[in-house]
Amino acid sequence: MSRVHTGLAEMHDPRLLTLALLICILGAGISIVAVRRLAQAGGRSHGGWLMMSGLAAGAAVWCTHLTAMLAFVPDVPLAFNLGWALGSLLLSVLAFGTAFAVATSGWRHGPAMGGAVVGLAIGITHYAGMGAYEGLLEFDPALVALSLVLGMGCGVVALSKALRGSGRHAVLAGAGWLSLAVLTLHLTGMAALTILPLPQEPATSIAAAELALVVVAIGLLAVLTSAATLMIERRGHAEFGDRLRRLADSALEGLAITAGGRIVEANDAFVALAGQRQRASVLGHVLPGELLSLRDPIPGLDGIIRREGWLHHPDGSALEVEVTVRDDVPEPGMQIFALSDLRERREHERRILHLAMHDPLTGLPNRARFAQRLEQVLRQSLRQEPAQPLALLHLGLDRFKEINDLYGHDGGDALLRGIGRRISMALPPHGFAARLSGDEFGVLLPFKQELDVFDLIVQLEQSIAEPHYIGGDEVSITASTGVALFPADSTEGQDLRSQADFAMRRAKKSPGRGMHFYQAEMEEAQRQRLRMASEMRVALQDEQFRLFCQIQMDLRTNQPCGHEMLLRWQHPERGLVPPGDFIPMAEENGLILPIGDWVLREACRLAVAHPELGKVAVNLSPVQFSQADLPRQVAAALAESGLPSERLELEITESTLIRDHARTLKMLQDIKATGVKVVMDDFGTGYSSLATLRSFPFDKIKLDRKFLAEAGESAASVAILRAVIGIGRGLGIPVLAEGVETEVQLALLRAEGCDEAQGFLFGRPHPLPEMALRNTARS
Repeated sequence: MSRVHTGLAEMHDPRLLTLALLICILGAGISIVAVRRLAQAGGRSHGGWLMMSGLAAGAAVWCTHLTAMLAFVPDVPLAFNLGWALGSLLLSVLAFGTAFAVATSGWRHGPAMGGAVVGLAIGITHYAGMGAYEGLLEFDPALVALSLVLGMGCGVVALSKALRGSGRHAVLAGAGWLSLAVLTLHLTGMAALTILPLPQEPATSIAAAELALVVVAIGLLAVLTSAATLMIERRGHAEFGDRLRRLADSALEGLAITAGGRIVEANDAFVALAGQRQRASVLGHVLPGELLSLRDPIPGLDGIIRREGWLHHPDGSALEVEVTVRDDVPEPGMQIFALSDLRERREHERRILHLAMHDPLTGLPNRARFAQRLEQVLRQSLRQEPAQPLALLHLGLDRFKEINDLYGHDGGDALLRGIGRRISMALPPHGFAARLSGDEFGVLLPFKQELDVFDLIVQLEQSIAEPHYIGGDEVSITASTGVALFPADSTEGQDLRSQADFAMRRAKKSPGRGMHFYQAEMEEAQRQRLRMASEMRVALQDEQFRLFCQIQMDLRTNQPCGHEMLLRWQHPERGLVPPGDFIPMAEENGLILPIGDWVLREACRLAVAHPELGKVAVNLSPVQFSQADLPRQVAAALAESGLPSERLELEITESTLIRDHARTLKMLQDIKATGVKVVMDDFGTGYSSLATLRSFPFDKIKLDRKFLAEAGESAASVAILRAVIGIGRGLGIPVLAEGVETEVQLALLRAEGCDEAQGFLFGRPHPLPEMALRNTARS
């Protein structure tokens, strides 16, 4: 009888032990690399890497144990069972495959659990391999248990370091601990063994030398096959990386690939955007971090989340960029950052915003910018104690139509440009001037004494009255000025504008014209307005309101694509009252809420009764968004009428979003969720068209009629029209142009690629019965 632990060093062949050790270290390294690659693989390749990693580890550990067993040279002859030895190889491969599957399962403690199974797999390989001895085997239970504990402990450390670490250090640490697990279990297991050789060698036995050749051949073949596979895969991965880098360098966007939050690869465009010259100078940086700072996410129309931020340069400057991040690309655990330079876009936005907020003819701010500035000045003044007085001047040119008719539009435009320059030159530094409409201008003037206001008006009158020259002819013109004072007349911007406008029209009607300050006796007009408000309440009860339809054309197919439902008031005494005469008043006194609800329900009812209408568009007043249940009203109108939601379009203006941006956006999202389409009306005349388009995915843009009306006279208007159509095309939003009255305007819209159009050229608004007769006559 021979016990292993009594002569461990003397009874082992050192050459075979050295070979076993080399096989163990080589196999452990290959196994760790394979299992790390297994953890990154996905799809069908996961199963292939699982088989390869199990084969590499199982064959390496089996070969190590069998070679070390062959190195055992007791004082009695030994023989081995080849079938049992090969069977233990199969068990080893299956056991290691199971261990690696657990380790890479994605469970929170997967690496530790898989490491414990690795220890058991080593034990299975060792003790199953012991069965190849032809003899009676006895084991010390305590040492067997100790060997398994040592193997499992080292296995836990090995896979934890290999799978949770990074780089070469993780591979070396994992391979070292896996080798230690194999060696400690083997030595402890051999120490636990007592062998009683059989008196006679069985017929199926094989000698140690013969078994050694089989073991080494099988083990090295499996290990080297795995190593060759890893080398081929790594070479292919490197070639793929080279191709990916060349492809990335050809991209216009800056691309950076991160692993563990740090840049591991970047293309030339990213290096240039970062203000660097060498690719190595950006590698290793945390992204985002000291190199890139990001703002809040921006949901895109395509569902991709984009963010804007700043890419910081070594010289302290920063470049504004748009960033798109994709996860798990090109490999699991990695991210791709795609960066676009925003400088050109910001410049385009600035230009478009300037065009949207300025009059293209005179270069002065337009009505929208004037209203915006007025509200800003009023807010600032109200914060002061006492409030800073402000004069609002509304100037209207006298007899401008006569000059326009005499000298044509070109002559009239030249006169307006000259007057705009003179107003700007006469204005003090703290004043603000704008062109409000065709021949009307507005001025804001903070003042200390009313005498300052008189002085400015006199100076403006004198400057405007100086001779103008059109085509060599001397032309004289005057202006009538209406004045409203803050806070004496009102503290509300809308009221001040209305008061100044009313005072200007009173000045035009006055015998000597000139200037006119708003006065209390002007409230007679207010009484008229109250009378009309009372009549509107009666009109709502007596069903005096009517809906007219105006056709909308699809310019791509030259076919009708819908109708806009327009409100009219059939007054019993005054006849048909246009909406401009009563809608503003209805909005002021709140009557627009029941009127708007009636319009919505009636439009849905008529659309169901007249399928030939197609889609119907209904205007929503900004005041209607003060109702928290507006989305419910829309849903109720659809449900009561039975109108499919896709046939209803709701039109809103930009000013609607300005009042309470967040709340209005939420209501629009609720409305859109019903399937109803939302259209931005009067695009280009609001406060912040681009910001509005970015904040909500509109289904259509309605281009304000003034741009088309001025297109024949102003290259800037054509540029704005082209820019808006281009914005719509870029965002995938159809654009509808209002106010099409001539074939020339229609040809311009077709040339620019406008989607839809509406205007007198296609048909004036008509009540439904008349429209039906017209359609019948056409057919």
